[in-house]
Amino acid sequence: MIIHYQALTRRILTHPRIRRDFSQWSVDSEKGVVCFQGKPRYQTVIGLEIHAQLDISTKLFSGCPVDGNHRGTGCGSTSPTSLSSSSSLSSLFQKPNTSVWPLDVAVPGVLPRLSQEAVQAAVLSAAATKCELPRVSRFERKHYFYADLPLGYQVTQQRWPLAREGRLRCQRSNRGNKKAKPSKKSRMAGDDDNDDSFTVRIERIQLEQDTGKTVIMTNPKTRRKESLVDFNRAGRALIEIVFYPDLRSSVDAATAVETLRSLLKHIGTCSGRMEDGSLRCDLNVSIAPLENMDQEKTSITTQNKDHAIVQHTGNRVEVKNLNSLRQVQLAAEYEAIRQAEAAANGSPTLQETRTFDVKTNQTVTIRTKEVAKDYRFMPEPDLPPLILNEEVFGTPGMDLEGFLESNLPELPEDAQRRLKTSYGLSDYMASVLTGDPPAIELFDTAVHHANRQLTMDRERKKVPETVANLLCNELFALVRELEMQRLIEEGILDGTGETSVRFSRVDGNQLGEVVALVLEGSISNTMAKQLLRVLYEESNELKQFSAREVAQKRGFQLISDSVELAKIAHRVIAENPEEMERYKLGGKFARKITKFLLGKSMAASQGNAHPERLNEVLVEVLEEIAPLSKE
Repeated sequence: MIIHYQALTRRILTHPRIRRDFSQWSVDSEKGVVCFQGKPRYQTVIGLEIHAQLDISTKLFSGCPVDGNHRGTGCGSTSPTSLSSSSSLSSLFQKPNTSVWPLDVAVPGVLPRLSQEAVQAAVLSAAATKCELPRVSRFERKHYFYADLPLGYQVTQQRWPLAREGRLRCQRSNRGNKKAKPSKKSRMAGDDDNDDSFTVRIERIQLEQDTGKTVIMTNPKTRRKESLVDFNRAGRALIEIVFYPDLRSSVDAATAVETLRSLLKHIGTCSGRMEDGSLRCDLNVSIAPLENMDQEKTSITTQNKDHAIVQHTGNRVEVKNLNSLRQVQLAAEYEAIRQAEAAANGSPTLQETRTFDVKTNQTVTIRTKEVAKDYRFMPEPDLPPLILNEEVFGTPGMDLEGFLESNLPELPEDAQRRLKTSYGLSDYMASVLTGDPPAIELFDTAVHHANRQLTMDRERKKVPETVANLLCNELFALVRELEMQRLIEEGILDGTGETSVRFSRVDGNQLGEVVALVLEGSISNTMAKQLLRVLYEESNELKQFSAREVAQKRGFQLISDSVELAKIAHRVIAENPEEMERYKLGGKFARKITKFLLGKSMAASQGNAHPERLNEVLVEVLEEIAPLSKE
């Protein structure tokens, strides 16, 4: 997909503060190639730095409680479903400077104390991204001066990080083939590699403290704008995830951010709410001239090509604090175009820090880029080295391997592969389930319960697909319709959260029993949907009854008795004498009229007739009333 800035940013280019003309430049958002008048000139090179706010109960060093933000009690409660649903909402609407302890605002004489919970969440995040976790890491001070940093330095792990050398496997969206099933051969082999996936390397993950938040407000008395500082966020626990410059396009950059966001939400260490700042993205963008690549005729391997591209990039520009995937994509594309135009005019880009202006969709200079020596890094004298041992994990004799085995849930990539290979689900169904971790558990429970109630193998083979259809299409819809609005009204959610079956009133056992009723022929698919709604809406009144008992009490039962079906068939035939005359002509007329009468009979039963038994009985009745010649 080619992004032409002449069309995409017409409003931007006419902005009075913009004097450059980008109309002849375009960028391929999927390949990252920057073209001038349609001719490829530069390759975009992108690295990411993502700051993820950890969902824990206190701040990183002060012990100050964080309202509504707790993942459970102790290191053993790290399940995604144990996250407080109101965590992000409560912190978002908290009154300024009401969640502050002395250390957060640099009161002298107060020493930091590292949160055990923060280390555990950071370790889980690092393990989920396949990072190496050294046993010992260290904290250090990164000095810079800003109004929202009262200490005058940030405690971080720049040189001795918690984790190193990870990787994140990303899947590009495939909107045109949502329901395509993998081939049987690929499902059995567990091979889901395709051209739409890519892997991006992670350089390091460091544990650090967040800053305060500067808020610009208009003074009601003077009517002048003033900068105020809210220290509620100061000292919150962050992990900074620094990627290598492996990305080559804005689409891949946005995909990587979304993949990481989903992963951290899945394991329950970060809410991933970019809109309120719990996950923030910084882009490092540069460009490399494609002419150099052609002249050097580098090796055809992708690895060597990428290395050569990185070696020829210009100065790196950092775009700070992007809080949506759209901003990530637009900022990367604008910056690639801006740098390409500057390089073509003989004025290479400076190494600088910029921000993204959402009103004009352009990047704006904040300051020239600092280098490491400008920050005057020094070891943190008030904190000992961080050693991953039983003291950190909170259980005697617990080591890193034991902690991860006990607390790290099945990762989305592994869960999706299992759902496709073990159950034969489509890519789309597997991705929907893995998008909501509680749905995976509910699905597994429903499949197990349905299989226990069914005796025939041909029925059991249909269980996974039937469960997935009812769960993804019906149960999610019921939660969205009947639960989410209530949660919003009660202030637990703010209306921007995603639907999750963790709020469902129907559990896996009930869903599995409904599926068993469908596959054994006791109820139809339509009845199953109606039964699920009854179980959901009347959950309190019916909690002592099984789904099978509720179906019997409410009349959800297919008519399979031959005598009853024959009565329906006779009545429908008597009501359609003209169609019967055409039926007697035989051949294609008989087949067509049989289908017509079958539909009428099903309607006459109000959809309660067993489809297969009704068809068998109708054929028998027709042969009895109007036997056709066998010639």
